Amino acid sequence: MSLIPESLQLVMIRILTPLVRILLRNGVAYGTFADIARKVYVDVGFEEAARQGQKTTISNVSIITGINRKEVKRLKESIEFDTDRSLKKFNRIVRVLAGWQHDEEFLDPDHEPMDLLLEGEEGSFTRLVRRYSGDMPVVAMLNALRDSGNIRILDNGLIQLVNPNFLPDTDSEQKLNILGIDTAEFIETIDHNIQVSDPADAWFQRKASNINVRCSALPKLKQQIHKKAQLLLEDVDADFSENETDDPDDRCHASFGIYLHLKKTDQEDPS
Repeated sequence: MSLIPESLQLVMIRILTPLVRILLRNGVAYGTFADIARKVYVDVGFEEAARQGQKTTISNVSIITGINRKEVKRLKESIEFDTDRSLKKFNRIVRVLAGWQHDEEFLDPDHEPMDLLLEGEEGSFTRLVRRYSGDMPVVAMLNALRDSGNIRILDNGLIQLVNPNFLPDTDSEQKLNILGIDTAEFIETIDHNIQVSDPADAWFQRKASNINVRCSALPKLKQQIHKKAQLLLEDVDADFSENETDDPDDRCHASFGIYLHLKKTDQEDPS
């Protein structure tokens, strides 16, 4: 009999089911998944031991994770996953798009994003990228935004912003990167709220749900929700931009996300 509570087993199944579906579609076999899971278990085992004030030894992490000492030692010494690389690239792209929409240098007299020259002393795409993307090469940013459908190159050579939101259309790798980033943030938010004892320390986590919505009404509802959610996200993004800092000792990463999920209601168990 499993010692894991049934409620936690259900949580694991619900989280893993859509993830495994994606992995199988991308040719990831169970053995590969198991190898990565063991590595993550060991890395998080050391992090949790340190966070809880326990010994960060191979023996203790072996006890915590249930992985034998030899394997824990091997995995600890193996190459670290660069989990921040995709997040950094994603954040840089989002910062460039936000700067284009809020920085006066890149706005026209009506406070709309200007069409930009690739290079120039002021109000150019190169200046925009160098100001907001850190050390990401200008050409790499140009290609990323063009591939995602955010910009287009006009016949006169100007670069036009056509979609202010970074939602990759053609780059499946970028879509998978967003899957990892957004899913991790959402689970970390729920985990944070589970652990805090003071409600004032909780992070915002709410959803609206109804199991009796007419299927025929969904196309109209999707349009309405998209419009309302977009306005809210743009408002929050402006708040973030107004509170930016270059002080490394006072800099935090803040994210606010909205999602829409639809599925047919189970007729046998509408509860």
